[in-house]
Amino acid sequence: MRWPWTPRRSGHRLLLRRVGNGHAFVLTDGEPGPNQPARLLRWGLLPQARPVPAGEAIALLDPADYQVLKVDTPNVPPEELKSAARWQIKELVDVDVAQLTLDVMHVGGDVDRAQRQLFVVAARNAAIQALTDGAAAVNTSIGIVDVWETALRNLVTRQAAVDDLSTRAFAAVLIHESHCLLVVCSGDELYYTRRIEPDPGLLARARGQQPEASVAELPLGFEYQPGGAFDAGAAQESPLVVELQRSIDVWERSWPELPLARLYVVTAAHGTEVASLIQRELGQRTVALDPLASFAPERPAAEGEPAEALAACIPLLGAALRTESRQL
Repeated sequence: MRWPWTPRRSGHRLLLRRVGNGHAFVLTDGEPGPNQPARLLRWGLLPQARPVPAGEAIALLDPADYQVLKVDTPNVPPEELKSAARWQIKELVDVDVAQLTLDVMHVGGDVDRAQRQLFVVAARNAAIQALTDGAAAVNTSIGIVDVWETALRNLVTRQAAVDDLSTRAFAAVLIHESHCLLVVCSGDELYYTRRIEPDPGLLARARGQQPEASVAELPLGFEYQPGGAFDAGAAQESPLVVELQRSIDVWERSWPELPLARLYVVTAAHGTEVASLIQRELGQRTVALDPLASFAPERPAAEGEPAEALAACIPLLGAALRTESRQL
């Protein structure tokens, strides 16, 4: 018997991540199909945890709670990959591997290479337990734990398919206030990922609003400029753009057969301006990606302050595009 006050199981999919004392959430009508986008039912950022009934629940780890490591694929049967990977990352992590939960996926999926590699996701057991406890507070049990790298992969591969770039290599940079994340993909697969420190002055640079530099900050030889002011901003490069260029250089050396066709910028606000700046400084075709574009057009308004809700929900929107045929 089902008591009238218990939540009814459904085909809906709930995505959750903790944000302070509350949670960001996305509720869809289920897994997206190949030609059928998922429909957003509710989404937002709530200051306090509240029950959101759903059938399947996916929780997203915060980047501080896990690492994504790349190792050579060990010569073992597929069912033994996780055990072998545990030994391989032993010297690459700062905690006892017994305190970690691992999952693995091949770099580039089934791409044929002489030496294949694995992505190893190493998550702290304590963080997974905290997710489970937090889900219990909203009357939900977690079935899947996901990470930001694969969530961003889902967003960009969907958009690349729409843009007819699936057979090419393409990248996305997620710009978040606490960190930035770069992924490079081809087809439906993740080939490269890197975390980059955020650039607090990025939007100001994109808008041409450079702060005035003091004399002490000016380069040697520019202490005195009669007849005109020295434009300190014009001489500065965005640290984020510099690191993006380094990553692209690494990519082109590692995968010369897959030149980068496009870079997508994923951010909650001012994406077009930031994309224009990056394209101008990198010389790489760069466009803003709308994180809501992969969902059916009838989208409800965000619950909570809209800009904060979108910033908090971007990785959840990517995780909502997860399909069962994909690892992680």
